[in-house]
Amino acid sequence: MPRTGWKDDRELVRACRKGDAKAWEELIRRYRRLIYSIPHVFGFAADRADEIFQRVAVKLVEHLGEIRRVEGLASWIAVTARRECRSYAEMDARFASLDELGGGSPTRNDPDILERLDAIEREHAVALAFERLDEPCRKLLSALYVEDPTPSYKEIAQRLGRPVGSLGPTRARCLAKLAALYRRMGGPEPLARKPDRRAAIAPAVRRAGRGIKQDRAGSCAHGGER
Repeated sequence: MPRTGWKDDRELVRACRKGDAKAWEELIRRYRRLIYSIPHVFGFAADRADEIFQRVAVKLVEHLGEIRRVEGLASWIAVTARRECRSYAEMDARFASLDELGGGSPTRNDPDILERLDAIEREHAVALAFERLDEPCRKLLSALYVEDPTPSYKEIAQRLGRPVGSLGPTRARCLAKLAALYRRMGGPEPLARKPDRRAAIAPAVRRAGRGIKQDRAGSCAHGGER
């Protein structure tokens, strides 16, 4: 059974629509990092990022019942956060010149900012997929792609209680599971194939592995707000 108690976003959203407070807390926790990452890319300060987070969370509450494809929830949240960021940027521009804003603030169509936003959405989808993997797969992929230095196959096999020769086929199965979950999370494009697979997976798995415990422990002050 998944650690959150909900098999996927479809079950979670169904519970939210029924007014389940715990489900709402989990939904906000699950997408908090995605929401906050977007104003960060736009260069907003923490207090403004807080405001944007609150506005996106309120819109999510107001419009969750209108979202037909739950698989597209992450994209809906990302698009909503982008719109809020652009709205604030336009509002700020009315009261300050570009120089006062720092001169180098990204514009809405800046290729660099668009590329970074797309990367955030892909990484978040991988992180959600990683969180839903079974524990053996999470442990194996974390050892292979996250730990620095990477443990030897012998050490990993001892940890997992598996023969060394089984790690390669097991890794392939775990990556296939991760790719399938990624697609279910509405990832914007397929996971990279060899030789770029490590580069595509490692950052998101690292973020997931380190961020999940922080989220659950409530180390971020905004966990239950909506």
